[in-house]
Amino acid sequence: MKIVMAAAECAPFAKAGGLADVIGALPRELTRLGHEVRVILPKYSLIQECYQQHFTLKEQNSFSFKGEQHYAVYEYEAHGVRFLFLENDAYFERDSIYGPDDAERYAFFSRAVLDFLSRPENRPDVLHVHDWHTAVLPFLLKEDPQYHELGIHVKTVLTIHNLQFQGSFPKEVFLEQYGMDESFYEEGHVEWRGQFNSLKTGILYADKLTTVSPSYRDEILTENYGEKLEGLLVERQSDLLGILNGIDADTYNPETDELIAQTYSAGNLAGKRTNKSVIQKRCGLPEQPDVPLLVMVSRLSGQKGIDVLEQVLPEFLEGDMQFVLLGSGEVKYEEFFQRLEVDYAGKVSVHLGFDEAFAHQLYAGADIFLMPSHFEPCGLSQLISMRYGTIPVANRTGGLSDTVDEYDETAHSGTGFLSDFKRGVQFEEALSRGLSFYYLQEHWSALVQNGMAKDFSWFRSAREYEKLYTSL
Repeated sequence: MKIVMAAAECAPFAKAGGLADVIGALPRELTRLGHEVRVILPKYSLIQECYQQHFTLKEQNSFSFKGEQHYAVYEYEAHGVRFLFLENDAYFERDSIYGPDDAERYAFFSRAVLDFLSRPENRPDVLHVHDWHTAVLPFLLKEDPQYHELGIHVKTVLTIHNLQFQGSFPKEVFLEQYGMDESFYEEGHVEWRGQFNSLKTGILYADKLTTVSPSYRDEILTENYGEKLEGLLVERQSDLLGILNGIDADTYNPETDELIAQTYSAGNLAGKRTNKSVIQKRCGLPEQPDVPLLVMVSRLSGQKGIDVLEQVLPEFLEGDMQFVLLGSGEVKYEEFFQRLEVDYAGKVSVHLGFDEAFAHQLYAGADIFLMPSHFEPCGLSQLISMRYGTIPVANRTGGLSDTVDEYDETAHSGTGFLSDFKRGVQFEEALSRGLSFYYLQEHWSALVQNGMAKDFSWFRSAREYEKLYTSL
């Protein structure tokens, strides 16, 4: 099949979150299955020169968008995947991926994608769009007469990576940026709760819908997790599938990872102990191999359960443990961790921002990874941590439910420890249980080995996407 993915992010070119990891890895696996995959992205000026210097200019086009707009198409091939970058400096020559005028920028990008695909030689069998940035594409394919011929031949899939982000804007944005008839808004095709809603539009118009884990698929059909869209999602639930994300097993491999201080394997964990020592030294923590090292690599937002850690961590830090944070986000949460670092000097090290190499080092050297998320569409951190023999302590929700198994000390089975906020099982209970097993070598070794034996590669997920595309 000829498959095109359109998205706002893709690792390693431009990354703000987990969406980029998916777009960077899934196309590669689909290519290995024998399909022709192209990924279309904005050509952000922030893409590193080491990649841009290998871009090849393929064509230059123009189309009508708030007057005449020009764009150039650059190509970069890796692992059999053709990455196509649409260049327009007025929209994408920025210091960051996202900005205050995103409604217009991604409206332009969507129009440019369809202009490019309208040429017969560029036409795909399946157009797979991701999140609100490209969710309007199925609507345009079916309702804009200029794409009628393309729409006849192309089937569409929309993946919802996080329902919380919907691309909601005033009615005027729809009229000004998309140039479509006002009736589409007035009759409710693109309107939701008094706003133009990009994601809702995609949910209504895409041929098939997916989420990034089976449990999150079920959760968003309920009022608690549906973000006010559960009614529409229930109507479309027969077309809604939950396909679990994977991780790039080549990038996240403790046996070959060049970003960690020392590689290691499940059969020889000496390197993991070395990585722990490197973290402690870098962070100014006492180099104590037998003290549990807890880490968190995360965006600091309400979703991630930072409010839970505000209640839990200080009490645990009175005991014998160390904690390292890497992340950034809401100011109130950043300030909490900064205070924690002062109050528990020598036990806490806080690193605001993001550093890919340091993140790998933390996965490799830590004992326990914390994920007290209130909701989690899939989550990649727990998958990566298990791959590196680091034990997740997480809340049972979304993709965390699908990937972390509670440890059974009798059978020596399971990969982590779970709270369950819906059922009153608190995070401190899960963390206490995890720490209690840390000092029991037989059990801790079983946990480490169980996690490292799990296969969370993209191969299985790619097969499910392949089956979905074939059904269309």
